[in-house]
Amino acid sequence: MKKRILCLVAVLVLCLTVGLTSCNKEDKTIYVCASELPHADILENAVAPILKEKGYTLKVTVLDWTIQNDSVANKDYDANYFQHVPYLETYTGTVKLFAAAKVHYEPLGIYKGSSTGALSEGKTFAICNDESNAIRALELLKANGVIENVPVDANGKLTFTGSNWTSENGVTVTLIAEELLVASMNDYDFVCLPCNTALTGNVSASLQVAKEVDADLVAAKANIIAARFDDYKNDEVYKAKIDALTDAVLSKAVSDYVNQKWGGAITCDSSSQIDLR
Repeated sequence: MKKRILCLVAVLVLCLTVGLTSCNKEDKTIYVCASELPHADILENAVAPILKEKGYTLKVTVLDWTIQNDSVANKDYDANYFQHVPYLETYTGTVKLFAAAKVHYEPLGIYKGSSTGALSEGKTFAICNDESNAIRALELLKANGVIENVPVDANGKLTFTGSNWTSENGVTVTLIAEELLVASMNDYDFVCLPCNTALTGNVSASLQVAKEVDADLVAAKANIIAARFDDYKNDEVYKAKIDALTDAVLSKAVSDYVNQKWGGAITCDSSSQIDLR
């Protein structure tokens, strides 16, 4: 009798396991967290229709960029779409994330704040306080003759601490949290804004006086789809989802959508759409 009960329990466990596996294989919903513009817009209007044809439903949630990597690592979402590789490499969570594909590039721009004069006359500049974007902004200022040298060491790290740095020619640069940059524009002569920050903040393109034009930055710092590395390698259902999502964002339909809607403001073509799997 005891053996029969054990047998029945074993069979029940096996059936439940098979049932769950079968259920997982039928999981056709992909959950992605993203920044609002242009990321969520691209996902909802260009990527979702492609995935629908493949039998997948795409669920997009606009989420604060500061918690998106943790949210993917914690399995609240399958992937995120908001960052570039240099920023992903600063992530220190215990769950390894990887870039499945590069999709589009957002040039960082210099916008007028309180100044009514030329860029060369500006003395106070606000830039983003995360290191990767701060260095981009400083390099853009140098490229436009605002500062003479970029305060970065041989390891690509900022050589100053604190939120302020003054250049040799008397220009003061202040590091500010990205979400506060637009609200702080009138407090500085000029502000360096990441593209999506300008779009989300409805900053007029007429205020832009310069932007990144270095072609090498396109491939190096295009925005990516980030996902969980171990799950991609070991979970066939998860891998299928990420592969479907990646194939979709690399399609010509997505580049056509971006170019039609934002033109040259955002780069999305063969130079930025790069498969990293």
